Amino acid sequence: MIKLIIADDEHITRLGLQSMDWENEGFRLEGAASTGPEALAMVRSLAPDLLVTDIRMPGMDGLTLMQTLKQEYPKIKVVFITAYHQLDYALSAIELGAVGFVLKPTDPDEILEVCRKAKDQIEAEREQAAAETHLRQQLKEYTLTLQGKVLPEADSGNAIVATMTDFLEHHYMEDVTIGKISEELHFHPDYLSRLFKKETGENFSDTLTRIRMQKAVEHLADPEIRVYEIAAKVGIKDARYFGQMFKKRFGLTPNEFRQQQLALIDEDNSGRAEP
Repeated sequence: MIKLIIADDEHITRLGLQSMDWENEGFRLEGAASTGPEALAMVRSLAPDLLVTDIRMPGMDGLTLMQTLKQEYPKIKVVFITAYHQLDYALSAIELGAVGFVLKPTDPDEILEVCRKAKDQIEAEREQAAAETHLRQQLKEYTLTLQGKVLPEADSGNAIVATMTDFLEHHYMEDVTIGKISEELHFHPDYLSRLFKKETGENFSDTLTRIRMQKAVEHLADPEIRVYEIAAKVGIKDARYFGQMFKKRFGLTPNEFRQQQLALIDEDNSGRAEP
């Protein structure tokens, strides 16, 4: 929600502004002031995103109020309400960075239109700030990696890779990704990927596939377990894709591999049974 304060020395105008359906437009009305100094104090207390104010009020006019606010709260947006004969003030307000102005007598639709414009600007700035924060965090992580601060000891890399391999051995049947392991170990996934390749000579995904295929071979020794069940047991939901991966690695389909192994077992048993 966009936090909003309104300020106008005319009681009727102020009541009219307060009665508008701000919440339905994505605003939360925090308060209403009747003078410039009161508006300034209210902004300092409530820190709103948007101020809708009369350009001429007792104690402090709107331009002075805006100049003061821009120094203390540079991100605040201001919309002015002004009379026709005060347009020169309104033009000065635009030069100061006001979002816009509405002429008296005020039209609720016109006020909402200008406030929606302010809302769009506020939300765009919030998204940009969030993106910049995320980027700064990424840059910080990369900098730590490049400076070698992530691994203070020479053998830490081996220890981390050993932990990663052990994780794969115990979680190969799950939906394992380098991202999930990075969350467990609190390192950036790109760093872990490069470290794993450097220490093992093998890509992370290739190691995971190798472990899964080795486990699949063990399961194939049991003729009671169907191939699609084996696929699920080693963490591959698509049995057809499992078959393709298996044949690429061993040159045989899972069923062909099973039959070959069973034939070797039968042949070995027959040889032992001969006198």
